[in-house]
Amino acid sequence: MKIIQPQDLRAADLPGLESPFFALEKARRFIQNNPNINLERLLGQPATYGLGARAFNLQRNTHIENVLREIRDGRLLLVFDSIDGEPSSPVVRWREEVGGEGRWQVTDTGVDHEIIAGVNALNQHGITPGDLRVQGSLGVGSLPSGDFAMEYRLKQREQASRQDVQSGGSPSSFSKNVSPVSPLTKATESSTTEAPPEVHLEIGIFTDGTLNNAENSRELEERVATECVEAFERGEMSLEECEYRLSLALGGSYGNAPSNVAKLATHYAETKGKSGNRVIHRLWVYAPGIGTKTGEGDSLVGSISGMGETGIVSQVRDVFANAANRVSELELPGQIRVLKVDLFGFSRGAASARHAVYEIQKGQSGALGEAFRKEGIDWPEETKIRFVGLFDTVAAIVNPLLLDFAPGNSLNEPVRVSLDPAHVERAVHIVAADEVRKNFSLNSLHNADGSLPEAFREISLPGVHSDIGGGYPDAQREDVLLTPYHLIPTSRHRWPEQTMQWDNLEELRSTIASEGWVGERSSPDQLSERYESATAGFGAEADSYLGIYKKVSFHPAPDGRVELALRMVREVRGEYSRIALKVMYELAKESGVPFGDINRSESARLPEDLEPIAETILDQVASGSDSPSLSTEQRALIRQRYAHYSANYNPLRTMVKGLVATFRLGRHFSPNAPADSGKRTIHPNN
Repeated sequence: MKIIQPQDLRAADLPGLESPFFALEKARRFIQNNPNINLERLLGQPATYGLGARAFNLQRNTHIENVLREIRDGRLLLVFDSIDGEPSSPVVRWREEVGGEGRWQVTDTGVDHEIIAGVNALNQHGITPGDLRVQGSLGVGSLPSGDFAMEYRLKQREQASRQDVQSGGSPSSFSKNVSPVSPLTKATESSTTEAPPEVHLEIGIFTDGTLNNAENSRELEERVATECVEAFERGEMSLEECEYRLSLALGGSYGNAPSNVAKLATHYAETKGKSGNRVIHRLWVYAPGIGTKTGEGDSLVGSISGMGETGIVSQVRDVFANAANRVSELELPGQIRVLKVDLFGFSRGAASARHAVYEIQKGQSGALGEAFRKEGIDWPEETKIRFVGLFDTVAAIVNPLLLDFAPGNSLNEPVRVSLDPAHVERAVHIVAADEVRKNFSLNSLHNADGSLPEAFREISLPGVHSDIGGGYPDAQREDVLLTPYHLIPTSRHRWPEQTMQWDNLEELRSTIASEGWVGERSSPDQLSERYESATAGFGAEADSYLGIYKKVSFHPAPDGRVELALRMVREVRGEYSRIALKVMYELAKESGVPFGDINRSESARLPEDLEPIAETILDQVASGSDSPSLSTEQRALIRQRYAHYSANYNPLRTMVKGLVATFRLGRHFSPNAPADSGKRTIHPNN
C-alpha cells in the first residue's frame, strides 16, 4: 500500500486505486502503522528538522489530517499493491466483454485527469491486467499513467528497432506500419539502444549515544521556555531549578543537549542530481540513542545494558528499516548500481555504527539486506562503506544470558564492534584522553599489537567522554563527589578534622588540585543545592570549589552519622565538544561525505577563547597528528573552564511525586566510578 500524488501514478497502480470515501480510514491506519512515511513530501512542503518531541507530534498530527483531506479531495491517491489484496471500491475496473475481450472503466466521477488519460490509453492499446503485471524494463506496468500513450509508443519503437537489428536489418528501416510489440516481450532480447540511467545512492546513517536523543533534548527546551518561565514569574523556583526538576521527571535523554552526531546529521545533503548517465540520490537517517524513545520515558534496561528494544542491535535494525523506507519513497528508475554509506556514531551509538558495518558487509543476508527486501528493493550491484566517523566508542554490553555482568569488559555479544579495514574506505575515531571511568572502557581501532590499519585514524583530544561526543549543555553547574562517603567513628563526630579519613581525603584533594581542575581560568559558579537543602559556608555565588564535604545526619538515633567526601563544584562550559565536531566534519568532507557548511551553524560556533585552540588542533590533525600538542595555557583553559569531571560517586536522583529523591546503591558503588587503576581500560579492535 502507498499514498502518492496523481503525477506519480504508474499504469500498474490503476487497478489498485481505492475510492476516496473508503480510502480515508485505511490511509489513516496505514500512516499510523508506518511512522517513517514522509508526509511533508506528499504535501509538497519542505522538510523540517530540530523540533522537540511534542512539537513534532503536533506537526505530524496536522500533516496526517492534511494528507487525509488531500485524499478526500482526490489530490492524493491510496494505492493497493498486489500483496495488500484488492481495494473495497476500485476507481478503475477491468470489465470482461463477450468473446473474451475486455475494457478498463472508471467507476468514480470527478477523478483526476491523469487517471482518465491512463485508462483511455490502456484501452486504446489493448492493455490487459496480465500486461500490467509485467513491470520493469520489459513490461508496461511501470510506465506513467498520465503519459502512457506517448511512453508506450516510444517503447514499441525501441522494441521494433531491436527486432529489426536482430533480423539483420538496420534501425533506419523501421516502418510506421510495424505491428505493435507485445508488452510481454521476452527477457532474452538485447538491451535497448538507450541505456537506462545508472542509479547511485548515498546514505548517511547517524546513531546516537546512550541517553542522547535530539528530539527529546528539544522537548525539554520547549517546556522550559513555557513552564519554567511561568514558575519563575510566580516566584516558585529559579529557572535553573525548574529545568533540573523537569529533566529528572522526563528522563536523562531530555536533560542532555544534542550530541555531535545529531548536529552532523542535519548537515548531510539530501539531494537528487544527474551526472551524465548517472542519477545520484542522497539522504540521511538518524537513530535516537540507546535507552531512549522519542517523546517517551527512557529505558532503564537499555541504558544499563545496551540490550533490548532500545539497545544497540535494535537501534541498527530500526535505522536500517528507516533507511529502506526512505529509499522506497524515491521511486528509483531501476536497480541501485552503487550504494555508498557513511556512518557516524557516539558512545554506544559508535558501537552501533561498527555493528552496522558488519551487517552491511554481509550483503543481502545482513540486516540492511533484509530491510531492503521488506521494502521490495533489490540489493545494489555494488556497495561501498565510504566513511565511518566515531566519537569515543563505548560498547559496554551487559548480557545476563551469557553471564556477562561487567560493562567494562571486552565481551560484547551479540554486538560486533570489530571494524574490518577490508570493508571500510576510511574510518576516523576521536577519543577522550581524560576519561577514566570503569564502565566506560574504550573500544579502540588499534589492533592488539598497537598497529592501526592504514585507512584508520584514532585521534586523542583532551576531555572526557561527552566532551568529545557532545551532549553537555552550554553552561552547567558541575557538582560532583570525587570519592565515596567515608563514615566517621561516633567518638569523632565533633572532631572530624582529626580523623584518618580526613587526612586521607586531604591528601587526595592535594593530588587532584595539582591536576589543575580549579584555577584562575575557572568560571564563577552559581552554587547548587542538589545534595543538601542548605549548604553551610557557601553563598549564592562563589569561586569554584574543591574541598572536603561533611554530611551530618541525625539518624540513626541516638548519635546520628557523620560522613566525609571530597567534593568539587564548578561552572563548566559545554562548547569545547564543538572542536571534535569540526575535526570530524573536516575529515569527513575530505573523504567525500556530502556535508553542507557546518561553520555557519550556531550549534558549531565557538567562544572566542576556544578559537585559537581549535585552529591549533585542526592544523595539527590536517598535518597528520593524532595527538595534537597544546601549550600549558591552552590545556589549563580547557581543563578549568571546559573539561568535565565524569568520574564521580554522585547518588542517583529522580522525581517521585513531584519531589527530588536521592538513591545510593551502597557506599562505594557508582555507575560513574573511576577504574581501580585510575586509568581507562582500552580494548583492541581485533
